[in-house]
Amino acid sequence: MKRIALAASLVLVGIVLAGALSAGRACAHDPRFACSPRPASNPIVVEDPAKSWAFYGDLAAGQEDRYTVIAHGALRVPVQVLLDARDAANPARPIALVTGSANRLIARLDLSKSTAFYEPFSRVSYLASPGRTIALEAGTSTVVVSMRGGSAPQRYVFAIGSEERFGVAEMPYLLGAVYRIHQRKF
Repeated sequence: MKRIALAASLVLVGIVLAGALSAGRACAHDPRFACSPRPASNPIVVEDPAKSWAFYGDLAAGQEDRYTVIAHGALRVPVQVLLDARDAANPARPIALVTGSANRLIARLDLSKSTAFYEPFSRVSYLASPGRTIALEAGTSTVVVSMRGGSAPQRYVFAIGSEERFGVAEMPYLLGAVYRIHQRKF
């Protein structure tokens, strides 16, 4: 009986390790939680905008999440805002304004021309803004996400970057994050 339990445990460990080692090639953003609202005095700092990130926030009318994006050289990165399709009945919609290092508006992202998108990593359907690639100059850019319409708080996702990479040490966090995303606990 002990040998069967040991063998079963080794098989389970092997499956988990195989999944963890293959995660470096995962087709997903690295999820992070904004802990909304985030004022200018305490922005979310994105130090590697080339990496694929998805920031999950929850804002009420009049609140903002601020992001500081640091580009160490000129860089082109995709950006997008998304809304969990399960929250579509709430009329509040995210708007993201991206300002470059020269304090010039680079992009305005909203859901006025949204499309449906299914994200298999978290198993969630979204309404997504049109995909857009922006040019970041070396230096610091700013992204401000706010809600328009409606009075109830609304969850949103701000996605930036395209390099999908995860390390084995990130697996426990990713499993917990996917659970939180799927359960809408952010």
